Amino acid sequence: MTRQRYILFFLACCFIMFGINHSAVAHQASALNGNVLVNGNFDELPFYGPLYPNHFIPEGWERWWIHGSVLPEYDDVNKPGGVRKDIYVDGGHALVYFKWGPSYTAGVFQVVNGLTACRPYQLTMYARNHSLAGALPHARIGLDPLGQSLTPDGAVHDPTPLNRAIWSREQTDLFVWEELSVTAEPLGDSLTAILYASPQPGSDDVHYYDTFWDAGALRPAPYANDRLPAPGQATNGFINNVTAVVSEGQATLNWNLSGSGMTQVWYNLITPTNPITDTSPLTYTTYFPLIVNFSLNFAHATPVDYEATSGPRSATITDFTPGQIINYIILARRLEGNTCITEFVGP
Repeated sequence: MTRQRYILFFLACCFIMFGINHSAVAHQASALNGNVLVNGNFDELPFYGPLYPNHFIPEGWERWWIHGSVLPEYDDVNKPGGVRKDIYVDGGHALVYFKWGPSYTAGVFQVVNGLTACRPYQLTMYARNHSLAGALPHARIGLDPLGQSLTPDGAVHDPTPLNRAIWSREQTDLFVWEELSVTAEPLGDSLTAILYASPQPGSDDVHYYDTFWDAGALRPAPYANDRLPAPGQATNGFINNVTAVVSEGQATLNWNLSGSGMTQVWYNLITPTNPITDTSPLTYTTYFPLIVNFSLNFAHATPVDYEATSGPRSATITDFTPGQIINYIILARRLEGNTCITEFVGP
């Protein structure tokens, strides 16, 4: 009897430890090679379950379906003797959900915390769908910029996060792996990664539907063309204390940000048609900085500073020649309310 009690106590401890591990990991992002998605390849952590009625879900993810609609069955493809055990991109595991008969609108999601507001992040994931010829998978991936949970129990009653999400293109071909991608800026410190499929039958025949996902990641991404989005307003003191220091062969701009934000300098190099004269000694400071004919058409830009902290910043310009005018603005992108804004200041 004593031996049996010890065995039961050990099994109970293992069960409790597994439950604690699931609840902790599901909301904690890891950064592996820049990837902040937990278990995006479905190989790093085990599937947990069974959940009602007989579902197994990859650790770090939560299932979702539209309330009142058909619920598919969720599982790991890697089941001994299973008909889907060889359908994966890498690692031997992949998520599958499937249904015979009526189609579903369903998937999994993950809220990723600890991100930088207004910094672009790119979600990538491989999708694959099986069904009868003519069926349309309508599979896509999305990011909710407010980072809200879709549901606490699986059934989605309020579709607001789904309607608000930024979506990838759809996968429309059957029986092939396709990598989908989508990029979004978090409006706070979280994003919700959403895997979505809503297959559509291609005929009146009774269909089966299999949706597969594998090899996903969420990583910081550069802004388009390595530039902050164009500014919509002049700064109201967020960018301040701008100074310029010119020495032999380079010009260094210094400024301060009063809060968290990404920042960059845009500039043009202008060669005057007539020499600029001055009674002071002819140094680089004679020509810098001189702002002329302000516009937002700047041919050059310094690298984006992604540090996203308040305090002093700087950038150095070296590609000008003596006598040229440097026409520049300093930009910052930050969160204001529930909106990412870009603002600017001249010298």
